[in-house]
Amino acid sequence: MHPSQEQSTSLLQRRDVFLGLSLTEFWERFALAGLKSMLTVLLVEQLIPQSDSIHGFDFLCSLLDRRTDVPNSPVALASQIYGFTNALVYLSIPIGGLIGDLLLGRRGSVLTGGASMIAGLLLMVSITGFLLGLILFAAGTGLLKGNLSVQLGSLFESETQRRKAYSYYLVFLNVGVVCGPLALGSVALLAGWQIALGLAAGGLALALAIYIAIVGGKYRSANSSANSPQAPSGRDTEPQGAGYVVAMTRLCVGVIATYLCFAAYGQIANIVLVWSQQRVDLSMGEWDTPVGWILAMDGLLTILLIFASQAVFRYLSKRGIQIGPLTQIGLGCVMCAAGYLVLAYGESATGGSVSPLLLLGYLVLIDLAVVLVWPSGLSLATSLAPKGQTGLWVGLFYLHGFFASLWVGWIGTHFEAMDSTAFWLVHSAVSACGAVLIIISLLFPVVARRNAYATTISA
Repeated sequence: MHPSQEQSTSLLQRRDVFLGLSLTEFWERFALAGLKSMLTVLLVEQLIPQSDSIHGFDFLCSLLDRRTDVPNSPVALASQIYGFTNALVYLSIPIGGLIGDLLLGRRGSVLTGGASMIAGLLLMVSITGFLLGLILFAAGTGLLKGNLSVQLGSLFESETQRRKAYSYYLVFLNVGVVCGPLALGSVALLAGWQIALGLAAGGLALALAIYIAIVGGKYRSANSSANSPQAPSGRDTEPQGAGYVVAMTRLCVGVIATYLCFAAYGQIANIVLVWSQQRVDLSMGEWDTPVGWILAMDGLLTILLIFASQAVFRYLSKRGIQIGPLTQIGLGCVMCAAGYLVLAYGESATGGSVSPLLLLGYLVLIDLAVVLVWPSGLSLATSLAPKGQTGLWVGLFYLHGFFASLWVGWIGTHFEAMDSTAFWLVHSAVSACGAVLIIISLLFPVVARRNAYATTISA
């Protein structure tokens, strides 16, 4: 075969694999976002009142009683269960990647993770097995999601190509975020939440079928081609001395700031839904909009803001203005802090119901934060990690969801005991701390250079 034909074939194979992986991710996020949009409200209104029928629920309550001094009211219990579930999802991502490396391989891990998610959803339908099903679903999500991301990254040699591919991958992901809550929320409203969970299980079965049919052997074929790229393995050269210290400082600060931003952002799928149901006028004429649709709007705005932000960055680039990833993370932290200031204003300035326009303003700000922080943090983890430790730092980056979920669940237990305005101000302050760290880290190289210059002059 002519080299150009071989390269064209490899390119077509990579496009097919990219499409298969992206569609699989769409259905994974469809199920996950749909479940998250229902979980807290479902626990409060349906499951906790009949908790005697849920196997292991009393044991869970006894564990939670030891962890908090807040009474286990329905909202507090639901918040903690939501937080631990989401934390398990993100904790299982690096563990799932390790299983893919050492035990099952990427394909086996994806199929096993998908099967675990389906089994978990079906167990949750039974009520008795709800908690066990929730654990199976969360663990399976991490096993599937982590190995999909690794497969996608290994398809592209150039960092620019990889970053572009991840951007489009993020679009597929957020389409799932939009469709999941819309579909599952509508079905739950019209036919019951058990049918909605069955729909999620059906979507995941379709995802596995797509993965087998489209990806199948094409991933192996595309990845074994002479033109196939290798997965990133860290920097080719290591900075020395002060340069190494500056690089690692920027990397650590970027990861920590990401954690702080997502610790605030994560409340959108938990107490923000409870608060919105209580305080925001979600009615459209005689139609009561399902509160889970807020997450669908969250995903839709994220998609639109991805394209808008890329257009702005291209415009600035043509004029010689480059905004680095660390600066983007700092700006994202500011946007997230501003979003929770909007909620605090809405709570303190309105005596009755809150306008949905104010809620929309909050969504725009925190979604802009995600668009700025998520790809920039992943880029930092890839570019600044020491040689041979890229996988470790990418895993540490993804743990933002683990720590954020633990925080979201814990602080949510204080929602009823705190003034609501103060509750949202706490979230704003958490994200603002990330921006402060970024500012300090950006000033650090300047101070270091000045000190070095002063030393040279005095010598």
